[in-house]
Amino acid sequence: MNQVEVHETVQAANIYLTRLKWLNSELDYAVKQILNTFEETESNIRSTFSKFKDAFIDSLNKREKCLLDKAKKTKIEALAPIRECRIMILDKIESTVKLINTGSVLISSELRNVEIFSKHASLIGTLPEVPELKEVPYISFCYEPSLEVEIMDKLDNLGDIYKYPPVQVADLIEKPGGILVEWKVVVDNEEKVTDIEEFRLQVVMGDIQKDKHLVNNFKDIYKGLDNQYLLKDLKVNEPYSFRVCCKFEGTTEWSPWSLPQVTITTLKHFSWKFNGDYEHSNEYKIVRPKTGSADMLYSDGAQFGVGHSIDFIFLESDSNDAVVGLICEHLEELPKHPKQAKDGTFLMTRHGKIWVDGVEKSTVLPEFHRGSKVTFMCSKVNDNKIRIDIDSKDKRVTYDWLLPCDTKMYFVAHFSSSKWKIMVE
Repeated sequence: MNQVEVHETVQAANIYLTRLKWLNSELDYAVKQILNTFEETESNIRSTFSKFKDAFIDSLNKREKCLLDKAKKTKIEALAPIRECRIMILDKIESTVKLINTGSVLISSELRNVEIFSKHASLIGTLPEVPELKEVPYISFCYEPSLEVEIMDKLDNLGDIYKYPPVQVADLIEKPGGILVEWKVVVDNEEKVTDIEEFRLQVVMGDIQKDKHLVNNFKDIYKGLDNQYLLKDLKVNEPYSFRVCCKFEGTTEWSPWSLPQVTITTLKHFSWKFNGDYEHSNEYKIVRPKTGSADMLYSDGAQFGVGHSIDFIFLESDSNDAVVGLICEHLEELPKHPKQAKDGTFLMTRHGKIWVDGVEKSTVLPEFHRGSKVTFMCSKVNDNKIRIDIDSKDKRVTYDWLLPCDTKMYFVAHFSSSKWKIMVE
């Protein structure tokens, strides 16, 4: 091994060492994540069960008191007529004893006051009504033993530990002025995947990994069953943090949050290039022609390409013609009017007619008017072919276009009157 080879080996070893150190630092982050999430989970378990115990015991005590109060009330209400009957009987016993004593005196002496005695004697034989035992309350307590089993079963299954959150952010894809967030289910039990009732996506502006306090600022941006969401109107080169969770059927609580993911978009939002023939507003997203003879309006650079989707939204319309579409960046001369459009152009007229590379196609989409939205979507077929999908109302057409997949395009518009107004998103 000569000196040059030794030098190259040392350089390779240094690079290898740097990578090993980086991997070792990644392990530090992994250990920290495990320990931190364990401590947080342990704290949550203790806090939750402490609150549950207090609530459970309080609920039992309240129920016990309620039943005791109810039993006591039943006792009081049941004894009241018994006491009244007893007072009546004791009163009659007393008067009867007096009658007997009076009679005994009369028997052994001269018969005086016989009339009064006779009057009291007429009361003998009238007995007060005493309820039979079967009519008297028989106070008792009972409960359903199976309820205890059910409660214990619920307690045995209270809470769970997830090795991983059941859903994770899978990909964050840059879009013009936005981020396409995709997520996937990672639960251990595959049967639970079909039981997901709803996903919930949140975002916060900033890097949550550097500033943990941002966790209090997360806000909902999507709830539903889709596994992706396009967040629009974002600031370029600013970090955004995302997290997602889910809810399983039969539950009311959301699952644990996914590990937050941070990203930025370097692509500015779709906008029109300044043109003196047009009025611009809303950060150049909305335009209106000043005259009916304005040149073709172009986007502010070739902003459109594979993986992009653009909406043309017609805020105002007219019976005169209008055109929207795409024009390739590599053309030697960009057309100023739709009639000049040839190779590298993909246009749609107000009447729904489609022109590709200057050739009219047979398929016709619905006309667009005020309130209409026409969507162009671009995807890769292979290295030398792209696919353009156009949605208008409830109809879609698809064309494969012979263009390299890395082709960049302008989005364009042209109007034959000043009464049109259009917005791009």
